[in-house]
Formats: sequence, structure tokens, C-alpha cells
Amino acid sequence: MKTVLGAVLPIAALSAFATFAGERLEVKSPDGRVALAFETGSEGMRWSLNRDGKGLIAPSQLGLAFVHSGLKARSPELAEMKVVQCRRHSADTTWTTRLYRRGTVRDHYNELEVDLVETEARAPKIGLGQTEIVKIPRKLTMVFRAYDEGAAFRYVVPEQEAFDGFEIRDELTEWRLPSGAEAWVTTYDKEENGQESVFEKRPLASLSPDLFIGMPVVVETEGAAFALCEAALVNWAGLYYKAKKDTDGHATLVASLAKLPPTAASTAGSAVIATTPAQSPWRVVLVGNDGLDLLRKNDIIVNLNPPPDPSIDFSFVKSGASSWDWWVESNNSLSTELTLKLVDFAAEMGWPYHTIDGGWYGFSRRPNHGPNVELKPRKDFDLERIVRHAAGKGVGIWVWIHWMEIEDVGVEETFARLEKWGVKGVKTDFLSRQDQWIVNWYEKVCRTAAKHRILVNFHGAFKPTGTERTWPNNLTREGILGNEFNLFRSVITPRHCATLPFTRFLLGPGDFTPGSFANVHSRDFIPQVKKGHRYGDETDRCEHWAEEMGTRAHALAQCIAFDSCLMTLCDWPERYRDAPGVEALRALPAAWKATTPIAGRCGEYYAVLRETHDGRFYFAATTVAPREVALALDFLGDGEWYARIYADDPEKTPSDAKALAVSERTVSARDVRMTFALSSEGGVVAIFERRVRDVIP
Repeated sequence: MKTVLGAVLPIAALSAFATFAGERLEVKSPDGRVALAFETGSEGMRWSLNRDGKGLIAPSQLGLAFVHSGLKARSPELAEMKVVQCRRHSADTTWTTRLYRRGTVRDHYNELEVDLVETEARAPKIGLGQTEIVKIPRKLTMVFRAYDEGAAFRYVVPEQEAFDGFEIRDELTEWRLPSGAEAWVTTYDKEENGQESVFEKRPLASLSPDLFIGMPVVVETEGAAFALCEAALVNWAGLYYKAKKDTDGHATLVASLAKLPPTAASTAGSAVIATTPAQSPWRVVLVGNDGLDLLRKNDIIVNLNPPPDPSIDFSFVKSGASSWDWWVESNNSLSTELTLKLVDFAAEMGWPYHTIDGGWYGFSRRPNHGPNVELKPRKDFDLERIVRHAAGKGVGIWVWIHWMEIEDVGVEETFARLEKWGVKGVKTDFLSRQDQWIVNWYEKVCRTAAKHRILVNFHGAFKPTGTERTWPNNLTREGILGNEFNLFRSVITPRHCATLPFTRFLLGPGDFTPGSFANVHSRDFIPQVKKGHRYGDETDRCEHWAEEMGTRAHALAQCIAFDSCLMTLCDWPERYRDAPGVEALRALPAAWKATTPIAGRCGEYYAVLRETHDGRFYFAATTVAPREVALALDFLGDGEWYARIYADDPEKTPSDAKALAVSERTVSARDVRMTFALSSEGGVVAIFERRVRDVIP
């Protein structure tokens, strides 16, 4: 581990970077390929990014627009900024974890920190008894980091006379992208949403300025790909992008901060209220050779977040799979006895958790029903018995709670009560916002839950920004168009699933809830609500239950290829038990020692090799169209290995999506490689375990 600190550079040392009527600074990645430049002068502050001399982001505006609460009036944006001093810093460290897609993470970057001050005083200072406004210059610090894998920057508002506290109405950051750029994007019609939408490849110039563009925005150009996102969203507003019509040929995105709900404490239209010193989230650009290469380079997001507070004991946090009661029947049949059966099946399968969804404490809090501030189990639902029974089986219980219910009861009281009941985790839902208030609520929940040794899964949530590093008890979150929508619409297509590793899962874990064994080809798929019978009963459950598009092997592969330290599996014991392929889900890992993307293309297919912390290897691949996927076996150590393979059946799968070919063979690194034939909307899973020879006494 090494860290190198650079000295403060005096203003005179910056003159070599002078351009235009201002100054230009640059920081390069450790390998020298990625260069992030910063300019300031009469035209304002700008940044740009290139790789190997090729421009990825053309010079683009930077800035913040403040609201002065003392005057309750909008001030102009920051005036021309001049550099006071800059500091350079380099770091090369590693950290370890058992709650991520790899066990050892390297954090290697060069940093440039620039202190600036306005050349023209615009900030009013108002004191008691003053009869006139005294204007003083505002100070700002910009921090830039360059990695071999990309770059990031953030705004820092230092402690200063003008700002004991401040409000921000807008962030003026822009991203000027190459002319004619196309990108994989997800869009929303309004600011408040659960961030559950498809990713589509679209020309950025075609996007309406009224749309809220989610994260990430993934751009593929000749010879390079890059993804725009944010990291370390803490005490700030979450970011969307909006399209801007440019006249110079560039496709430009502009920042759009989520606005605070109207309150007496904030000015209408404010996005951030803070005291100094304060810092924005990081604005991140992941950079790679292509979309697949980006998957190897997204550690930047977690690296930009601080490690856990060492004073908090997170030893209770454990990853793993969970059985679930909602997907099949939307909890129409939720009961004590049903839950006990599901707990027993989780124990049988070696899954450490079972999730009880809505309905256990009565109606959901909103939008359909009023408060239930008592937060007590229904009289006919014996949660105490369930928790006790589950504990005896080595299974921990998660419970669903509407986030407003937690607010009604009180965050501290809710988690104290759950700890007393022996509940292990909370799935809180319907947040559907990313304004500063709700961002702070997430952190309050994680902190309070950790105090009471409770795990957290946010649903109806905004995208991850790497804060799960700081709060390991936040095992996963939604903010993804997941498997639940098979109940309502025909949107969870194999193509949609093939976009997710290259888009949403770039950002972090997602509770997609995969693993249905009711597999059908997309041509035969019917959403459950259109079958004329949404809920099953004792006589026709299997006929009317929800289904999933893709083959059985496709469904199995998603349980391995998708990232979530809580892998919630959607189906029920009646369809899992003794079915072909269920053994692939036994003792399913949900965190990995190593993850190696093998092959893939966004919207088409994905193949990945993963290593468990106990020395096994899992290979998983999914596809839209039929194809062959090869796996080199050089990852195997010495000796022989058993390979258990769950693949599409070449004869039966084209007509029956549930058909699966299960086989076993002994392999070694000397075999060089294995090749797998994937059917249309198909997949494959191969599990490698070291062969232990019989010992002869």
C-alpha cells in the first residue's frame, strides 16, 4: 500500500497552463492515457476529458447557482473564478471485502485539487442592524481525479465568511459529447419515480429536453466507450441529466438536480440546503475500450465512497439468497403456515434468508391506505412463531415496510422493535424520490439499522452510488426494472435483461428478483394480469402463476450474472422442488471473490466467470439470439475439477423453454476450453468444484 502527497503549487507555477484569458490545469491517470482538464477564465469554468488524445467530453461548463436565503432572491451564478492555489495528490491502495463482486479492490488515482475565488464580489453579507449589503467574493474548490479506468470530479464549498449556510437551486455542469453520439439511456417523464425503466440505444440529439435521463448514460464510440454516473450521493440532491439542443454539432447533457419538496425551510425550487464546508457527489465518467470493458472498470464508484465507520460493528452482515412470498401471488395467500413452508424450503436449499413482503402488518401504508402507526403483525399472522422457527432452521427473516410507515412509527422505534422481534432485515418501499431530504433519510435508516443489527433493502429506490461500501448492511436496492413487472407488462424481455449488466448493474447491486421456473419463450408470454385470474388457488396455481421470458438456463444464469448481495429468488417450492436445474441454486453465492466478464454486447448477450470465497467457480451466460460462447479453462488450478453444466437442450428447448440439459464431466486446465451452445433467449450455467481424490489408507 502506498500514498504519495504532492506539494502546494504557487500561482506562478500555473502560468505554463495559461490559455485564452484564463488558466488551464490537467491531471492524468497513472498510466497516462486518461486526461482530465480544467479551465477557468472570463468564459467561466470548464472541464474536458480525453483518452489517448481522443476527445470524449469536449470543453463543458461547470458551476453552481445559489439562492441567498437571507434575501430570498436568486443571485447570479458564480462570477469569473481565479485560481488561488492547487494541490496534487496520488494514491495507490487496496481494500478487502466479502460483500462485493470481487474480494480485493484497488484504488489507484492521481488527484488535482484547485482552490478558486471570485474575481468579482457577488455574495451578500448581511449582519444585524446593517443598512446596506456588503458584497464579498465567494470561494470554491474543485477536486479532480483521474484513474486508468476513468475520471471524476466534485464541487466543494469551503467554510467562508459569505456562506455559513447556503442553498443551491441548480448545478450548471454540462457534458458535451461527440457529434452524432448514440447512448444507452433510460428516461422518465417526471422527477419523482422509482427509476424502473428500460434502457434503449438512442441518438442523444433525439431526446426531448423535457425528459429526465437516468443513470448510467453509456456511450459507445469508435475505439472507446464511456459511462456517465455519480458516486457518493450524501447530503445532496440526486442527479438526472437533461438533453440540450446545441448549435455546434455536439450532443450536450446538462445537470438536473432533484428539487426539495416545498417547506418553510427552503426557497421554492431549491435543490440543496447545506452548511459549509460541504461537498457535492462525484461526477463520474467510466472509460473503457467497449461496453464489456466498462464492466471490468466500475470499481471507481465504490472507491469514491469512504469505508465503514470503524466504530460500528458490521459483523452481523451476511450475503446470501432469500426465498420470497410475493411474486407468485402478490401475497394473496400470505399466512403463517405458508411462510413456515417457505422458510423450510429456504433451509432445505441452504439459503440464509426468507423475505415476507407486504400484508403481514395489514394494508400497505400508501398510496391506497391510511397509516398503521402501531406496526404490529396481523392477528392471524404469527410473526413471533415464524422468527423463532426460522432461527431454528438457520434462516433470517426480512419484512417489507412502507417507508412512510417507518416515518409514522419513527426510525429509531421501528428498528428497535424489529431487533426485539428478532427480524434480520427490512425491505422498505415506494420511496420514488432522490431529493436531498430522502437521500439523508436513506443514510439515517442505514445508520439506525446498523445500530440495531438490521439489514436494509431499499425498493422504489434511486440508483446506487457506491454508498453500500460505507453501509455494508445495505445489501441491495431496487431502482431497476425487475422481474416483478412480469405480472403486469411484457417488458422484462431477454433483450432488456441483456442490457442490464452493461447499464444498471454498472452502478451497483440491483434486487432484480430472478429465478422463475415458469419459463416461456417471449412469443408465448402473457402477463399474469391478462390471464383473467391474477391470483392462484389450491387447484390452479401452476396454470395461472406469473411466468418469465427466456429458457430455464436463461433464468438460472441471471441468478449468477446479476449483482446483489441479497439474491431474492422469486419462485415457490412447488415449482422449484425436484425440478431440473434447482441444484444450481443450492447454497447460491451472492458475493464473490472475483468477477471476470468474458464476452458480451449490450442488448445481445453476456458471459461472466465468478469465483466464490470457498474456491468454486461459476460460469454464466445469457443471450437473445442463438450463439456459441467459449470459456478458456486457464483459470482452473492444478488437478482435476468436476463441472456440472445446466444448458439449453438443443432438441427440446426450441419448443419448450423449461427444457434443460444437465450433465457432469471432469475437466482440467489441460482441456484448454469449453464451448456452450445457447438457444434463442437461452443461457448456460457451469459450476466447477475441485475434485478430491479418494484417499487409500
